[in-house]
Amino acid sequence: MALEGIWLASASKRRYAILNALKSEKNYQISIIAEPLLEDEIKPSFPTLKESVFSVNKMKLENAMMEISLGRLKQLNFKNCENVVSIVSDTLVEDPNTYEQIFGKPDDELEALNMLKSLSGRRHKVWSSTGIIIHDSLNLKINQRPEIISGNWLGYVWTDYSIVEFEDFTDEVLMNLLQSNSWVGKAGAYDLDGKMSKYSKLISGEKINVLGFSENAINTLEYIIDVL
Repeated sequence: MALEGIWLASASKRRYAILNALKSEKNYQISIIAEPLLEDEIKPSFPTLKESVFSVNKMKLENAMMEISLGRLKQLNFKNCENVVSIVSDTLVEDPNTYEQIFGKPDDELEALNMLKSLSGRRHKVWSSTGIIIHDSLNLKINQRPEIISGNWLGYVWTDYSIVEFEDFTDEVLMNLLQSNSWVGKAGAYDLDGKMSKYSKLISGEKINVLGFSENAINTLEYIIDVL
C-alpha cells in the first residue's frame, strides 16, 4: 500500500522545498500539499527554548488533528485520508546575549534588524520541533510513543537543534540582508540557504534543523514512505 500524499500544514516555502527535494531525490510518487493550519501562528511563552519550540509544535499538532477530524484532508482533495501523512513544524532561534530571549519570525524590518544585530559575530542554537500524524491502520513501527492520540490518529513529535555561527556584520551587509527581504517569515530573521549562507557556518548538528524540520522527524518520514 503506497502512501498517497503528505499534508504539510505550513505556509513555509522553505519547508515545502525541502519535502519536494526529498521527493525528487528518492523518486517518491506522492503528492505534497502545503496549506497552513487555520490557526498557524502560536506565540512561545515557556522558560527554555527547547520547551517553547516543543510546546508550540505540540499545539500545532493538536490543531492539525482537530482539523483532520473535521474533514480537512478531504477538503485538500486527498482520496484515501487514512493513507496520508500530515506534518507540522516550528523553528525558534536562541538569543546568544541572554539565552532566555527567543527569536521567532520578525514582525517588521526593525525587529529583523534587532535580531540580526544580536546574532552578529555570535554562535547560537536553532531548535526545530516537527510533528507527524499517521493513521493507526498503517501499522507502522515508530521508535517512540505517540505524543497525542485522537481516535485512530497518532501524533508524534521530534525536537532537535543545531549550532550556527555568524560573521560580524558590517552596516552594508545588514542593509543588504534587510533589503533582500530574506528575513521575511524566517525565525531569527534569516534563511541559512538564502542570503545568509555567505555569512554563516554550521558548527554542529544538521542543516535541516536550521531550515525548519527536525532531522529525526525527516528520517522517520523517509522510513514511512519507504515502508509503504
